[in-house]
Amino acid sequence: MKETFKLFVQNSINEKQKLLLQNSISDEDKALIQEQIDNLNDMVAKIDAMEESDETSQVIDELKQTVNEMAEKLQAINEKLNQNNNETETENKMEYLKTKNAVADFANAIRNSRNADEFRANWKEYLMKNDAYTDTVSVAEGSEGAFLPDAVKGMISDLWDKNADWLKDLNYTGAKRFYCRANGSDQNDETSRAKGHKKGDTKAAQKLALAAKLLEGQFIYKIAELSYQTLWDSDEDLINYVVRELIDQILFEIKRAILVGDGRASDSDYKINSFEAIAKDTTDNYTTVSTADGDFLVDDVREMVDGIHNPNNKPIYVFMSKADIRTLSRVQASETSTPVYMSREQVAEQIGATRIIDTDLLGTDYKAVAMIPDEYYMVGANILEPVFYSWHEGYKNVDVYRYECVAGGGINGLGSTACLLAGE
Repeated sequence: MKETFKLFVQNSINEKQKLLLQNSISDEDKALIQEQIDNLNDMVAKIDAMEESDETSQVIDELKQTVNEMAEKLQAINEKLNQNNNETETENKMEYLKTKNAVADFANAIRNSRNADEFRANWKEYLMKNDAYTDTVSVAEGSEGAFLPDAVKGMISDLWDKNADWLKDLNYTGAKRFYCRANGSDQNDETSRAKGHKKGDTKAAQKLALAAKLLEGQFIYKIAELSYQTLWDSDEDLINYVVRELIDQILFEIKRAILVGDGRASDSDYKINSFEAIAKDTTDNYTTVSTADGDFLVDDVREMVDGIHNPNNKPIYVFMSKADIRTLSRVQASETSTPVYMSREQVAEQIGATRIIDTDLLGTDYKAVAMIPDEYYMVGANILEPVFYSWHEGYKNVDVYRYECVAGGGINGLGSTACLLAGE
């Protein structure tokens, strides 16, 4: 019994001595720990002097309680040390990733890796070498966005924010999948209206013409391969160029898919089918389709915008080509007078829109597309935080960069979009 208790006490002493070695511990806490160690050493000496007996067992049980109480008093110190250690790890990680060396190391990790797995392993070595690898930065998970150098993350964030433009104004549900539910019945029909009840009569139920629409995200990616022999001014310039190219193209594809569809055949392996296109040939519950007159006047676009169901007066965006915007903005008092042009804001006011956005995506089939951004619902796990992967394929002698996101979306509000077909 005595020897077992001595071992128990000695283990407690060893744990407290380890605490004294922590650099971040205060002098006050050190004094408390040292006092406990001295008391425990006195306790061991007293036990050695005692004879084995029933009384000894009782004393030892009481002393065990005292040792446990000592440990409880040190709990706050342990919690404070754990917090300091976590903050130190995070600080070390942040300091390294802020440096230019991190950008150079990141580029070297790409160039010395034959595939994505090797890249993660090589980059992990750089992180560990610079005390920047923590439990919160798991390279093995493959989410490179969590541990990119700050300069690279800054490029991605700035470029995404700048080039996303009107995509940022859509309604992001935060869901991976979302059901849009709408009643297709006319709210003025007797079958839809709320009714007064006449005593003794059977209450008539509303007839719901529900058409649920499932929105699901889809992986959308862009892969770029660059010859290893290609000369660049610096590693940072290389990464900046590649990131800009990949971001521009993915955002362009998402915008195209939302406005007019991606244009690929329905059975194409590469079709982006997770977005509902606004531009359509016939009117449905969500989109009103009209056709422009041959002369294409402000009246045509105004009529299209007025056809949008917008009881809450939410912002409306209209998309047109630069040439058509110029046509609508041109004002000429007479055949002999010099034409003047209204500003884009003035044209938007004339057609009843909040904003006019120029685009080359409509082609020759459509004159304009209009939407309430807040009524176009977006889904996807990381649409606002796209993932950037990099590796080197030695057998092809190329650097490979992949940028992807999970995204999808569709029109949620009944009659919240409209499009104007080009006239004959």
